[in-house]
Amino acid sequence: MVRGPWLRCLVALTAEVFGTWLTNVYLYPHFIGIAPEARDISSTVAVVTLVVLAIVALNKPTSINEGVLTPAALTSYSLGYMLILIGLWQGSPAALIAGVCLRSAGSRWIVVLAGISLCALERRDCMLCIALAFGLSYLLRIPFSFIGYDAAVAVLVSLIFVMYAACRPLALGVLHAMTEATSAREASITEPASYLPFAHVLFAAIFVFRIAYGFALTFESVDGIPQTTMLSIIPLGLLLVLALMPRQPRADILYEAAALLVVAGFLTIIVLNGRADVSHASLVNGLLFAGSECFEVLMWFALASIGARNPANALAVLAWGRAASSFGLLCGATFGHWANAVPDSLGISSLVAGVLFGFVAVNLTALKGFSFQGTIDGVQPVVALRVGASPSDAAAPAATADVDRGDGEGETRAAFSGSLAASCDEVARAFRLTPREGEILGLLAHGRNAPYIQEKLVLSRNTVKTHVQNIYAKLGVHSQQELIDVVEGYSDESGA
Repeated sequence: MVRGPWLRCLVALTAEVFGTWLTNVYLYPHFIGIAPEARDISSTVAVVTLVVLAIVALNKPTSINEGVLTPAALTSYSLGYMLILIGLWQGSPAALIAGVCLRSAGSRWIVVLAGISLCALERRDCMLCIALAFGLSYLLRIPFSFIGYDAAVAVLVSLIFVMYAACRPLALGVLHAMTEATSAREASITEPASYLPFAHVLFAAIFVFRIAYGFALTFESVDGIPQTTMLSIIPLGLLLVLALMPRQPRADILYEAAALLVVAGFLTIIVLNGRADVSHASLVNGLLFAGSECFEVLMWFALASIGARNPANALAVLAWGRAASSFGLLCGATFGHWANAVPDSLGISSLVAGVLFGFVAVNLTALKGFSFQGTIDGVQPVVALRVGASPSDAAAPAATADVDRGDGEGETRAAFSGSLAASCDEVARAFRLTPREGEILGLLAHGRNAPYIQEKLVLSRNTVKTHVQNIYAKLGVHSQQELIDVVEGYSDESGA
């Protein structure tokens, strides 16, 4: 059954994926004779823009104003295309480079909005939407392979507006949840299991796999046009089957399939390179593209699923993940250029063998034991804290504990606060907490967050973070609610 949110996400993501293909096939090849470095500059600007978005969303989400950022992004995007067309018409490298910078910076915000809109979908719907978006982008390539440059560019320019119109209503809900919550940087102190750190291995995996895609885009390209094939549609068919299965399989199946296809592509280069009687470019790039796009589906799904479990951190995760993707693409394209510049087949095979060895080595060491599905499921949804049994304490458990309104409520609060303090003392003794850790335990048990603790005890953020980590480790808990449950357990035992 087609639903509004699902259809909106499908349109937005199809526009993004198809727009990427149009850019690589119809736009970037025209840069070669004027400013061949423009493509890499565009990727660099994309990385910087996404990193800035991720850092701001992590530290100061209230400054993310969609009503300001979107007009600025669309204006930058449109102006960038004007400069690109002027640069191509006049043969001006300066105009062309300025144009790609503005276009890249403006488009990244809209792509992030499209990504976080996927957080509104259920897991199965999300996977099906992503797989269909890639499939539709392949179908659209058939008629667009025969149209002229002007028509293709006109469609390319309009796709960003289609993407924004489709995803905006869903993205606004996620942005609202982000701006209303405590910043991820502070909330992650007391809820570490709900926030992925930027150093998480997930982002390293994204970077490593996107190197293969960047390599495929440039290796043995003709006049800057990548040697794409329809072979990539085979794993996409597999993805549709997986998405429609009654019991959804683990996401790591896509990871394994992507790794095998990428390794097969690199091995094909080494084995067939230099044989004049074998036209191997289509097979090589087909395998690399198949593996890379299989992984890209997994990447979109993983980032969206993580964002759905904690919308307050969705933008930071999506932006950081896309930054890792763009940086990997840039590095892979560089390797592809190096391979194209090597004059002899032995040198090419040696370079590719080095890249393949690095790819396999990372997967067997740094990524050993890593699970995409485990990472997704390991992110705990953020829920409202349940503090004690006193109704009014849920809103302000500690700040009003000594207020007596003359109707017994103040006495009830005081009794509850005293009971909770006694339980905290018991927990502190039982788990051998230090005096400072005991103080912080009491505040956490009352539902206080990290900024409040920093101000109350006049401590730095890092000091509070270290104390909270030590307390959680000693108590064997992973969230503030689990800590509260432990304290309440001691309270119940005392009462009994």
